[in-house]
Amino acid sequence: MTKKILSVGFEFPGNAAEYVPLTSDRSLLDADIIVFEPSMASHNTSHETHQGKPLLGEHDSFRAVEDAAHWRSELKAAFDVGRTIVVYLSKLEEYYIHTGQKNFSGTGRNRVTTNIVTSFNNYSCLPIPVDRVVTASGTEIRVTKDLKFLAPYWKEFAEQSAYEVYLEGKFNNVVLTTKAGNRIIGAVISGQKGTMILLPPIKYDYDKFVKYDEKSESDVWTSKAIAFGKSLLSHIVEIDNALRDNREATPAPEWTKHKGYRLDREAVLEKEIRAVTAQIEELQNTRSRLNLELTEEGKLRWLLYERGHLLEEAILFTLRFMGFKAEPFRDAESEFDAVFTSHEGRFLGEAEGKDNAAVNIDKLSQLERNLEEDYARDDIKEYAHGVLFGNAYRLLPPLERPDFFTEKCVSGAKRAGIAMIRTPDLFDVGKYLKEHNDSTFALQCREAIFETKGGVVQFPKIPAEVPTTEEVSVDENHHE
Repeated sequence: MTKKILSVGFEFPGNAAEYVPLTSDRSLLDADIIVFEPSMASHNTSHETHQGKPLLGEHDSFRAVEDAAHWRSELKAAFDVGRTIVVYLSKLEEYYIHTGQKNFSGTGRNRVTTNIVTSFNNYSCLPIPVDRVVTASGTEIRVTKDLKFLAPYWKEFAEQSAYEVYLEGKFNNVVLTTKAGNRIIGAVISGQKGTMILLPPIKYDYDKFVKYDEKSESDVWTSKAIAFGKSLLSHIVEIDNALRDNREATPAPEWTKHKGYRLDREAVLEKEIRAVTAQIEELQNTRSRLNLELTEEGKLRWLLYERGHLLEEAILFTLRFMGFKAEPFRDAESEFDAVFTSHEGRFLGEAEGKDNAAVNIDKLSQLERNLEEDYARDDIKEYAHGVLFGNAYRLLPPLERPDFFTEKCVSGAKRAGIAMIRTPDLFDVGKYLKEHNDSTFALQCREAIFETKGGVVQFPKIPAEVPTTEEVSVDENHHE
């Protein structure tokens, strides 16, 4: 029988096993064997620090906690039903994350929002009894006893196994330690049905295992990598075979399912299991719905850091709160980021997000061409008001960003009567209007855009007691 192997967070050379990213919501219960490496570094990006460690943004904080909870649950469920799980003890990754709680101090424009943060690490993914994970690296590894079913694997891959952490805690079956014998770097956890094997991670030279294929114009695995991956997979399958030989129960014959052989308590338990299963399915559906709602609610934050279509979508989202009818425009000949109208007039907008630079004259020139192209259409009778939306230095906190538009861009906008909007300013407006039914303020915002000819739009002041991006900070002296 071919066994299904899922490899979460660890990429088998040659794609010998199905790879599952740590950001996936994949179930592990349809796998026979699971390989798991809890490295989250490539999924969690941080542009801030707190007490010398990376501080994840609010969205990444939520995802990190959700992903960790998902894998703890899946690994525990797979272990309980008898799966073989190989865990590669990769490098400890420590972060601070937003808890979602905030403290407020001051009032009005002096009001400061303090985000409450807490510590988090990648080993939160694992449902194992570890008191502490300690960063340490080395290649000198001591085998503590007869490895039994692990012996062929260790003989083949010991040289590719270097430890990156050691564990502190109570383990009944420690199989690998540091050279001195006092630090745990490998152990076997046996349950009533399943087995979890903790091992130093396998390391291979990625650059030597891939080559560039001109035909496909992409990197492909070499024959050496494919052979290595197959060998590694084969040894892990043999570990599972050996474990199953020891724990395999005889399948119940069909005749034992007859009512006469059933116990009353079994029927009660089966009914309870069905009820719990239905609750789980309902909760999973609720969770999916809430995740969609959460994504929708968080769209406004795209104004702070996104570019491209997501930035454009957030701009349109906010313009509608102001009372504009706002849509992108695309036909066979033209494509405009935003066309928005109200009693004040008809506007045509172009959006630009820049990683580490100000919005330059090129984007302004594109907007001017779009205005000419728009006016040339048969159904358009008046020249639209041009608006240039800029999200410059988009990966920096708003208060740390230099000028959003270059001098040449500003000069050109004045000449052409183009209004310029910094998208973080739009965020403050959108947040307030989404949470407050204030038609007067919405009108003032529309008029501010309409009346700006060749400068940066200055939106009306957000009403008192509502914090803005100018007032948001992370207080390093307040965290849990």
